[in-house]
Amino acid sequence: MIDQGAMDWYRLQSVFALVRGHGGSETLAWIVQGLLSLLLAVWLAWLWKSRVAFELKAAALAAGALLATPYLFMYDLVVLAIAVAFLLRFALAREFLGRIEIVALATSGALILIYPYVKTQVGLAAVAIVMVLIVHRAITQARTTLADTM
Repeated sequence: MIDQGAMDWYRLQSVFALVRGHGGSETLAWIVQGLLSLLLAVWLAWLWKSRVAFELKAAALAAGALLATPYLFMYDLVVLAIAVAFLLRFALAREFLGRIEIVALATSGALILIYPYVKTQVGLAAVAIVMVLIVHRAITQARTTLADTM
């Protein structure tokens, strides 16, 4: 059904469906999804090899698993709760990065709640927001750790 475009693309919450749902060809959608998956794999490998906190590694793995698959439905986004829980654990143990982090997490939750009322990939946007927060935290911590060792 996916290959033939016989479904409503907004039901899938992946980058693949975003490209297809906005008029992109199947080939383009697979290329974009493949490049994203490759980028995620490289970044996650670096992250897990680094000295970044386990909470950020676990959060990135959960969010990355959601972004890597082309077959992501809204009910699969329960896994995002794992990423958010690890991110919150990290933030509560240290401190939040100001209001922006709290607003971004609230926006992510709101996007998931409005899914029945919109016909686009709001779940994908929610995952992307959480992943951006994780990436920012991980890069910040990696820089801090590197500066402390010098």
